[in-house]
Amino acid sequence: MSALGRHIINLELFTDAYRVSGRTQVATGGLLSELNNPNTDFLELEEAYLSRIHEPGKIIASYSAASFRKSNINFVVLQDRRDGAIMGAAHGRSVYGRGRPLQVFLTTPSFEITGTVLHDGQTSPGTILVHTLGHFQPVFDAEASAALFPTITYKGDLILVQKELVGIFCLDYHKD
Repeated sequence: MSALGRHIINLELFTDAYRVSGRTQVATGGLLSELNNPNTDFLELEEAYLSRIHEPGKIIASYSAASFRKSNINFVVLQDRRDGAIMGAAHGRSVYGRGRPLQVFLTTPSFEITGTVLHDGQTSPGTILVHTLGHFQPVFDAEASAALFPTITYKGDLILVQKELVGIFCLDYHKD
């Protein structure tokens, strides 16, 4: 644990053209709280490794520190959903444990993402996006595929998708 109760998490961040692997500091609310923090438009990363989406294994640059405008982040992949979790709910249980699981397919400018959302209430794609708090939609047990290179995929326990960049959002009512 570092200063002021913050701790470091690993993540993969995606823009329209780049994948960035790195680390960032988060507080008890996890990465979702950092992304939704209205006091800053930027997310700071440490030990940032950049690669192009179509060449994910080729590191084109690395930096000790990097800053990303949150509005340009398409999505973030986390290997452990607790790194993105909003904690502090009753008995320390994450709000991620609430809601009915629904299978989804959604797109961002360069990716197709599949996985599960948890939602209570009316189950229409628009309603889910509107009712999910903040700027990022959590998708669990998720996989992102590059739209132009579908064999390039990234999997995570949690993918946080920028809602403003969602082009298509589909639900599959027939899958559990």
